[in-house]
Order: sequence, then structure tokens, then C-alpha cells
Amino acid sequence: MNIKESLELYYKHLKYEKNLAVNSINAYQKDLVQFADFLSKKQVDDTGLINLDLFREFLKFLDRHKYSNRTLIRKYSSYNNFFKFCELNGYIKNHISQFILPPKKHAVLYSFLTESETIALLEKMDSSGIAGMRNRALLEFIYSTGARVSEVEGLKLKDLDLKNDSAEVFGKGRKYRTVYLNRNAKEWLKRYLEIRTQFIYSKRNMSYQQPETDFLPDRGGYLFLNRFGKKLNVRSIRNILAKSLIQANIGKKISPHGLRHSFATHLLQEGAGIREIQELLGHENIVTTQIYTHLNIKKLKEDFNKFHPRAGIKSKDAD
Repeated sequence: MNIKESLELYYKHLKYEKNLAVNSINAYQKDLVQFADFLSKKQVDDTGLINLDLFREFLKFLDRHKYSNRTLIRKYSSYNNFFKFCELNGYIKNHISQFILPPKKHAVLYSFLTESETIALLEKMDSSGIAGMRNRALLEFIYSTGARVSEVEGLKLKDLDLKNDSAEVFGKGRKYRTVYLNRNAKEWLKRYLEIRTQFIYSKRNMSYQQPETDFLPDRGGYLFLNRFGKKLNVRSIRNILAKSLIQANIGKKISPHGLRHSFATHLLQEGAGIREIQELLGHENIVTTQIYTHLNIKKLKEDFNKFHPRAGIKSKDAD
């Protein structure tokens, strides 16, 4: 089968049979387009011609790009799953997926804020004006819920339930899950909602105006708006956090995902169970959530060495 046709069938398989999220499908497509371009340069236009030697040659090509361990693992998964799909449907003659071993995953300790740093971040950020109120409500929401930045970007007004201190976010696996608002997040969201309709900037009047079109589907449907009345995108959310970290004089490089890690770590440190944290984060596999137990163990060791009265004392009998 023609490679382009097999790829189109595979993308439909991911969307309709695997029910993957749009971001996941886009990642697969990006990886597979790179492979397809490589095959095109090799004048290979049929999936039946793909073999292990050709794929190994492609892997050498990937080495030149110096991809991170995490990116390489994702790419291996993209290619291997495509090969399995082609093998299952008879598009590839020589089964190669069983011979492909992905790189070993490097252990990574995620960056996160301590509880005192999180308080400083939120209390010292500029919360004045309509942009400041929106920014404060935004970061309070992320820390309160542990939501992914993509979930926050896509959050709609209808998904927010202040009466029950909760919200419904649409996340990985194209599934909704319930997240919860603490007292501060709820209070700042209320303040933000009072001025939310002002998020259209008029160059003529040099001020923010309340537009009649605010509640059109492409405008007012989203909870967090930019100054043009459209949804606040991921890049803008990252910039808001980066500026707030500077305002709080916090030297760590923390992304919105780092606030999610902070949320989970603080819950664990306060006694929440790993299963409950898994549910709140929307992890399919408990193994993904267990990284936070390692973070907590590290913190426990640090606290032990810092506070135990004999932690730094060497016994005389040990000499």
C-alpha cells in the first residue's frame, strides 16, 4: 500500500478507534511525517518495502538531531505503533515491530515549588487591574486543581461550577474529569467573572470595552480570555507564570506543569493517598503518579537530616 494512504488510515484509526486526544494525534503525525519524508528521499513509496535495515538507517538520521530521552521514547512509540498497525492489516511484509526496543527512560525529578514558594508566587503577583485579576484567578485555578495547561486553555464557562466548588476539564484520552476549587481559587474566579466581559481592547477609545459579541462561540465560550476576547493560549499562560515568578523573586524555572507537580506533591506531603492523587491528576496508570512518592521520600530525607537531633552526629563507637 502507498505510504501516504497507510498513514491516512492510521490517523483515522487513532482518532476513531483509539479515541486519542487531538494533541496526541498531532504528535504522532509530526513523528510519522518525519519518517515519511525520510522514506521519500530514499524513493520508498510503499509500506511493503519498509524493513528493519531501513528503519535502523532512519534511527541514525534521528541521532543527528540530539533529541531528548523523552522525545526519543515518544518517537519510538509513534513508529512502532504504526508498524504494528501495518503488520496487523498486511501492509508490511516483514514484521519489524518485535525487534524495535525503545530507549530506557531516564529518571527525572520534576521541578516544583515548596508550599511557602507557592504562597509567595500567588500573594506577590500583580493582581491589580482586569489583567491582574484574570492572572491571579488563572494561577489560583491551576494550583487548586492540578489541571494540565492544555485543559485550562480549553476550559469553557459552562464547565465551571462555583456552587459545588468544582469544574469539568477535558483532558487526555478525550475524557472529562472533575477537579476541585479551594477557597482562594473560588474567590478570585468570582472577582474575575465580574470583569471578564471587558476583555476586548478598543484602539479608538484606548480602553477595554464590553462587546456585544462577547458570548459568540469563538469568544465568550472560553473561561480565560485574552485582550481580544479569545481564549488565552498555552504560550500566554506560560508567560503569565514566568512574570509572576520574577515578581515573587523565585529563581526556579517552573512551567504551568510545574504548578501541577506542586499541587500533587503538596497533597502527598499533607497525607493524601496516591490513588486519590491519581484520580485528581487524571492519570490512567498509577505508575505515572508514583513519581510523587519519590519526590516525597527525598523531602523526608532532607527533613530528617535537617531536624533530627542526632542526624549529623557521628557515634564514638563508630571510630
